[in-house]
Amino acid sequence: MRIAVEHLTWGVPGKTIVQDVSLQVSDGETVGLIGPNGSGKSSLLRCIAGLRTLTAGAVRYDGVDIAAWPARERARKLAFVEQTADTDSDLRVADVVMLGRTAHRSRWRGPDAADHEIVAEALGRLDLGGLADRPWKQLSGGERQRTHLARALAQRTSGLLLDEPTNHLDVRHQLDLMELAGRTPQTVVVALHDLALAARYCDRLVLMHRGTVVADGPAEEVLTAPLLREVFDVDAEIGRDSLGHLAVGYR
Repeated sequence: MRIAVEHLTWGVPGKTIVQDVSLQVSDGETVGLIGPNGSGKSSLLRCIAGLRTLTAGAVRYDGVDIAAWPARERARKLAFVEQTADTDSDLRVADVVMLGRTAHRSRWRGPDAADHEIVAEALGRLDLGGLADRPWKQLSGGERQRTHLARALAQRTSGLLLDEPTNHLDVRHQLDLMELAGRTPQTVVVALHDLALAARYCDRLVLMHRGTVVADGPAEEVLTAPLLREVFDVDAEIGRDSLGHLAVGYR
């Protein structure tokens, strides 16, 4: 899936939150949205997902304005994982993941063997196979996050939007998740606070500040000391760790 964001503006009465943002995401590319709190990352993701009515501009999937897609059709093309998600129902983990198959079934058909196979695969990819029958309310924050990620994988979409997906995850599952995001054939746009993870696993970084894009390119071009000083108000040193990955240190 190709995603095109064209002069996108969105806000609430009296305040513009995302201002004239344009960016292109190529088919199969993993793009990281970075920036401080309040920079507009989460709002931009919701706009791309079609969850906000734009003030101006457009979002297109493979050249088609998403305003032309009914919600059910969008759910077949793009999965969105929120930063925090909850449910009042005491569903099992497998039931939550099965919700990802809803858009692919008629209202009158229950899950079939193919649906169950897809759910089992998604559970396995997020290391949740042993928790399939665990009630939702008994899960830790990290387990809930991985469950919602598994639900998104079960949607079998060509695009994936992730809003701070490593929140609540331990280090091992953060790395596993970002490895998965980096190697999936899906087009991925992921909002991240962790600059090291973003640099290591994303093909390209988009740096946001006060609702606008201030830099867009490879990690080496975006994570520079002057830009980090301007956007995050920190003095940073950019180098390489012992494994050769881009590293950011702060003074």
